[in-house]
Amino acid sequence: MECVAHGVSHATLQIRMFRQILASTHRPRPLNRTNQTTRAHFTKASPSNTPPTSESSDADTSPSKLLPQSPLITNPRSGINKQRKPRATPEDNAELKKNPWAVALASPVRMCVATGTRLPRRLMGVYGLVKRPNTTQSYLLPLDLIKDSIQKRSVEDDSLMPESNPDQPANMNVSPLIARDKKFAQRPVLHMTTLGPLIRAVTPSLATRVGKKPGVAKLIPYRWKYPLGPLNSTDLKDCVWRSDMPEFLLRSMREDIVKRIVSFNAEQDGENDLIWESLDIDKYCSEITIQAALSKLKASNDEACGAVLLFGSKKEQAGGQNDSLKTVFHPRSQTRIPVFDLSVMLSDSLESLRESQDAHLEHTKALFFRPDGSRESTNLMLYLWKLQRFLAENH
Repeated sequence: MECVAHGVSHATLQIRMFRQILASTHRPRPLNRTNQTTRAHFTKASPSNTPPTSESSDADTSPSKLLPQSPLITNPRSGINKQRKPRATPEDNAELKKNPWAVALASPVRMCVATGTRLPRRLMGVYGLVKRPNTTQSYLLPLDLIKDSIQKRSVEDDSLMPESNPDQPANMNVSPLIARDKKFAQRPVLHMTTLGPLIRAVTPSLATRVGKKPGVAKLIPYRWKYPLGPLNSTDLKDCVWRSDMPEFLLRSMREDIVKRIVSFNAEQDGENDLIWESLDIDKYCSEITIQAALSKLKASNDEACGAVLLFGSKKEQAGGQNDSLKTVFHPRSQTRIPVFDLSVMLSDSLESLRESQDAHLEHTKALFFRPDGSRESTNLMLYLWKLQRFLAENH
C-alpha cells in the first residue's frame, strides 16, 4: 500500500516514527542504498577538522549500553585485591625465633598415642621402634633422647643396646620398619606427652602381655601394620615396652640436657657472656633475691624469652625454701619467666656439669639464660621445660 502524498509506504513511516520515539538523539538511517552512498561520499569529500563531539559518540553507542548496569559488571573485584592479613616481615620472624615458646607453639600439631590429645610436636616426645641386636625384640623408645646411642651402635651389655656383632648386617640394629620398607625416607615415629604421672600410669599395662600380643601393641598405629605397613603379626608380638620406662626416661633426659649445655657452651666461643649472665645472689635463692639480681642486668629486648637456672646445692635449696618456685616476675619486662632448679632436675648429673670447666658453671648460684634464636638454644630451653614437667607430681 503506497502513500501518494509522500511517496513512501505506510510501513516505512511507522518504523521512522518508532525510531524517533525510542532514540530521539539518533540520526535517522538512510532509506535506501543511494542516499547512504551519497552521504558517505559527501563525508569523504568534505572532511571536518573539528574533533568529534560527545553527542556523536553517544549516537554511535548501542541502546543496550545506555541502560543502567550492575556494579558486579562495571566494577568487578579480582582475587588479587582481596583483603588478606599482611605477612610477617623478616624482622618479625627474627624476634619470634628468639622465643622458644613461640617456636614450640608454631610446630605442627600431632596426636598423643597415649591420651589422644593433639598438641604441638615440639611439646611432646618422639618414640620409635629400635631393634635389639641378637634378638627379635623391638623396643619402643624415645628416639630424640637416645639418638647418640643409636648412631654409635655400641653400649655396655647391661644397658639398652649391647655392642653389635660385626658379622651381622647393619640393618639388624635399626627398626624393622626401616629394614623392611625402603619407601620410608626417615624413621617412622610416634608422639607421646612426656609427663611423669602419665608414663608411670601407663607403664604397668604397656609392659605386660595381654594374651598373645603385648600391651604396647595398642600404641602401634594401623598404618604400621599389615597390609598398610611392614609390621606383621610376628613383629607385633616382639614389641616391648620397658618395665622401668619412667626411670629410663628420667636418666636419659638428664644426660641429654648435660650434653646439650656442654656442647652449646663449646660452640659459643666468645658469645657466652651474651647468652649466660651470672646473677649476683649472696644468700638463698628466693623470688625477691632473684628479682633484685635480674634488675641489675643490662637491659635487652629479649629478656621476656629467657629463664633462670639455679645451681645451688640441696642444702641451700632446703634453706631457701624455693621448692615451689617455678616462675619469677621479671621487673623490667613485666612478664613471668621460668625458673629451672638444676639441683633438683639434674640431681647427681649436676656434678658432671660443673666439671665441664666452664667459667659460668663452676662457681655460680644462678644464671640468666637468654636464647639467641639458634636451634641449639631453643632445644635446650624446651628440653629443660620437658624435664621440669616430667618431674611434676601433679600436672
